[in-house]
Amino acid sequence: MDCLAILYDKEQINNLLPIFAFRPKNVVILYDYKYTLVKNLEYIKNVCRSRFPNIVIEYKGYDGLSIENIAKTCASIIHRKNSCFFDITGAGEFGAIGAYQACRKTFTPIFKLDVLGQKLINVFGCKSLEKNFVMPRLNIENIFALHGACITGYNHASPSSEIFNKLLIFCFAVFDDIDLWKKTCLYLQSGNTNSSQEYNNLFFKADKHISKANINVSLNNFKLLELAQNLKLIYKLNVTSKKISFFYRDKKIKSYLSDFGIWLELFCYIKLKQEKIFHDVRMSVKFEWNNNKNKIMEITNEIDLTFFYGIHPYFISCKLSEPSADALRELSMYPSYFGGSNSKSALVIVSKINKDRSYTYTRAHDMGIYVIDGTTIKKGRFIDEIKRSLHTKL
Repeated sequence: MDCLAILYDKEQINNLLPIFAFRPKNVVILYDYKYTLVKNLEYIKNVCRSRFPNIVIEYKGYDGLSIENIAKTCASIIHRKNSCFFDITGAGEFGAIGAYQACRKTFTPIFKLDVLGQKLINVFGCKSLEKNFVMPRLNIENIFALHGACITGYNHASPSSEIFNKLLIFCFAVFDDIDLWKKTCLYLQSGNTNSSQEYNNLFFKADKHISKANINVSLNNFKLLELAQNLKLIYKLNVTSKKISFFYRDKKIKSYLSDFGIWLELFCYIKLKQEKIFHDVRMSVKFEWNNNKNKIMEITNEIDLTFFYGIHPYFISCKLSEPSADALRELSMYPSYFGGSNSKSALVIVSKINKDRSYTYTRAHDMGIYVIDGTTIKKGRFIDEIKRSLHTKL
């Protein structure tokens, strides 16, 4: 496609879809100059250029309250550009009428996208496009960049698929005895800071009872460490009357075993990665705003999990127990700001939720956040609930 003209859509994601699908050499974004922020157009340009460095993008404003002005603006593009196609997905009633009038007079192809149905609708002259259209894939970098944000890294490295099953076994052991995991994790955190061990050293050695400065912790139940050794997450576990020592499998495992809350994230990540209908699954995503003035209040710049179902972004917050109201407000911001109306969010909790009495459940439901609790996880229905949430309107 040589030239694509799109009428700006307030749903930022929708503006990318025809560009990514057809890869035009030139793009003209037509927008209502009274109500559209130019920075949003710049964000679109930046995302497109990151994928197609040679693409040429320009903007053209029109008066959204005047069909005559819209038609005239569209006609000026048609006369100036060769082989132009028009996308009216984001157009309001006046925009669609104005663009249609200009296109019909000049026999210019015009279409719109059915985003939910993932298909192209031929308005005029686009039968071949309608027949062969395939919805493009997006990733989380695209979604962040559309709103002036960017990924800066990850709090934890993602595990390799070869140890997925071993990690899942350890996840369930953690979920079954949170108290023991809390004691074990605190002990490992304290032992890792032993002055005789360098930060990146995979060797662990510490007294069974660690008491120094403000630290006073003991470990007498070695069930989880023994399981970790059986799963080959650690090696050469040696427990004497006074000391515990072993070797971590690698730096990733050391970081996992030193983080109290990471195992729910790992569980969700692995389950989502194993499900082929999802893509671009990310864990422990950190992001920041390109311009601090754009920073939204209460965003902490961390998202536990993100993934895509088709073109729809999904955001998950993982908690071992019921979170605060602030945490819920933070989670509710992600889909409404980054993903738009077609995105989803979920709160996943290890503890059991009483839906009739839980303030967290009621508040989350009011905010449009789907809740998955420990009962669902232990019954092996986590993915079933995620799939159900995709088609549930709260």
